[in-house]
Amino acid sequence: MWEWLRALPPGPASFVGTLTGSSIGLIAILVGALWNFNLSRKRDALERAQEVRSIAAALYGEMLLIRKEAASVARAVAYAYVEIGTKRYPGVRFDHHFLERFRLTEPLLYKSLASRLGELPSDIVISIAEFYSNYEEVKKWLPLIMDDDKRGFSYSPTAVLVPAVDTVIGINPTLRLIENLLHIRTPVADPDLGKTNSVIEMIEDQHADD
Repeated sequence: MWEWLRALPPGPASFVGTLTGSSIGLIAILVGALWNFNLSRKRDALERAQEVRSIAAALYGEMLLIRKEAASVARAVAYAYVEIGTKRYPGVRFDHHFLERFRLTEPLLYKSLASRLGELPSDIVISIAEFYSNYEEVKKWLPLIMDDDKRGFSYSPTAVLVPAVDTVIGINPTLRLIENLLHIRTPVADPDLGKTNSVIEMIEDQHADD
């Protein structure tokens, strides 16, 4: 090719040389742009992955705390129900003293990160939403199962116990996914639910006989 260029008259040779140099420069620019684009995509992917892990880690910590509180409420409600039924301890009641023992956590992290939940995998998002919904049911019904002579009727403790169990146990598959995402080797243990499941079965059997 270079022999052919040298054989050309000065005018055409200069033009072809300029065109060849421009083409090489353009190719170099395109290669550089593609390389930078590829690096930017990798960097963005790494940043997104880190953001996902950060969101998951924050919610993971909050959910573990909430599980413990839900289990604590469930144990106490189940215990009180049994003691009230057996009348072994007449002082045990569902009253304001009982209610004051529990100050359930407000899910601040979940609320503050709500707009970013879409960055998590969809199956994790759905499960987390169900978890917090169950927890809200526990918070809503706990005051309502307290004795109220003016009301004239009482709510079943299962209104608290069932969503409490769902809060503690139902989130387990998602906790395993998050632990894998965060490279946590030892899965977190389930909080103790005490007699909760036995009491739920007892109450359901009683209603089945009605």
